Amino acid sequence: MFGAPSEIIINPVIISHLITASLALIIGAIVLLLRKGTKHHKLLGRIWASLMLYTAISSFWIGDKFSWIHALSIWVIVGLTIAFFAIKFIQSPKGTRIHAGFMIGNYIGLWSAAIPAALTEGRLTHQILFG
Repeated sequence: MFGAPSEIIINPVIISHLITASLALIIGAIVLLLRKGTKHHKLLGRIWASLMLYTAISSFWIGDKFSWIHALSIWVIVGLTIAFFAIKFIQSPKGTRIHAGFMIGNYIGLWSAAIPAALTEGRLTHQILFG
């Protein structure tokens, strides 16, 4: 399912993917804890969304075949797009609910990729965390 490669490959795409995903885990938690609608929430939310977008897009250059993680990346791109349009163009509580739902869903999706990456022996994340 989330198989480990036969050898750990380290290249700039993988390193940048790991860095942006890690930052997104931290900044996403902060955004969720902040009071909504403030300038800090909006700024960190934009930073988080940018990190998520890069992380999702960069995943297509990792690995040699399509996997469930690539499907999750497609969903992240779709979800971020829907969340953006909902908060910008649906000026009602419904737009806010749609935005919040997709952003929270993307954050949960980030964890659903990070946990297996960290726990699967032979993956770079596991190697960094557990030696």
